[in-house]
Amino acid sequence: MTATESDRHLVVFSLHGEHYALPVELVREIIRYTPPTVTAAAGGVVQGMISIRGEALPVVDLSSRLGRRLEIGSGTRIVVVELKRGPLGLIVDTVEGVWLISAAQVEQLPVPVAADGLGKEIVAVGERLIMLIDAEKALASAFPRAPRRPRATP
Repeated sequence: MTATESDRHLVVFSLHGEHYALPVELVREIIRYTPPTVTAAAGGVVQGMISIRGEALPVVDLSSRLGRRLEIGSGTRIVVVELKRGPLGLIVDTVEGVWLISAAQVEQLPVPVAADGLGKEIVAVGERLIMLIDAEKALASAFPRAPRRPRATP
């Protein structure tokens, strides 16, 4: 398949037997799993922190959002993504690779999605369904909320 402007390069990975994808331009690197150090930042989807070349990186596990428990295996990887609010690592079972997906293959989910869902688009490749993750929304809970400023009193 020859790439066109509307086609997408996606990093496809699996988590608990399901397939997910992120736009390749958000993925900085893919590393072998390193157990995160539990810190005060741990909680919710954040498992803790790791250090990559001197940079502290929060590590996120989406298993809990899927109603599952994190299981580490020999293929477990951390996908380092670069988001507007900063970088973070996403724990995945395996990385399938970078796939070129035609824009015609991308569909909106046919069922309503909760506001805190992982994404609203899906791709069918043969018998396989791949959920396209909206990283900015799906991983927003990994970052602390900005403190509210008190209202100025007149």
